[in-house]
Amino acid sequence: MPGQTVPRAWIVTLGNEVLLGEVENTNAGWLARRLTSLGVRVRRMVTSPDDEESAEVFRDAVGRVELVVSTGGLGPTYDDRTMYLLSRALGLPLERNPAAEEMVRRRVAERGFQLTPARLKMADMPRGAEPLENRVGTAPGAILRHEGTTFVVLPGVPAEMTRMFEEAAARLAGMWRGPPCRREATFQGIVEADLADALMELSRDESVYVKTQPRGQPGRPGVRILVISFEGRCDEAFARLLQAARAAGGSALE
Repeated sequence: MPGQTVPRAWIVTLGNEVLLGEVENTNAGWLARRLTSLGVRVRRMVTSPDDEESAEVFRDAVGRVELVVSTGGLGPTYDDRTMYLLSRALGLPLERNPAAEEMVRRRVAERGFQLTPARLKMADMPRGAEPLENRVGTAPGAILRHEGTTFVVLPGVPAEMTRMFEEAAARLAGMWRGPPCRREATFQGIVEADLADALMELSRDESVYVKTQPRGQPGRPGVRILVISFEGRCDEAFARLLQAARAAGGSALE
């Protein structure tokens, strides 16, 4: 992995219901963990309304990151506008995708629903999009590559989103670099301030993420040390923190 370019990603959640606090955004957390496990550095998590502001978010991502994963706004109702907003953002025509239409017709028939214009709207996608089949719900997702940025467009229902993301991940296998290295330990007998000098030194290295967290109890201080690196540089940073922890009188918990 060292020497390879680490892809960067934005996670974009669309939905007024999320911004109003009516729906908890569990999708973003799941996607952040899953993308990290694939070797993608998540640089931004955005929650945006079902209007032109989301088009601005999509537009801003082009050329800045290699991957955008969006969730929400793919259903049949008036406020399900993600495909339209993406087409606006990228300057691509919104048109009926034949493969997506076949998916919608089949899923509607399997569920015994009426094939209405609102349901057929779910097959409208920006030109060049590759549909992702929804094997749990009805609305297809999509993969769209545009000027160096790949957009993965998924529904907001978590059970649908997770399954469709895995299908997208399989199609985009060449993008993944594998999980980052990760080292962690918990010490008792010290507090975070005891590691301040080592942490300041390591903060200058952008290839390493270091996090400490209190893990003690009243009268028994403790610190959890976590090191993550997408460039495979965990060992040196972790060793530096272990040295500082032991020098401060800390003892490792087994």
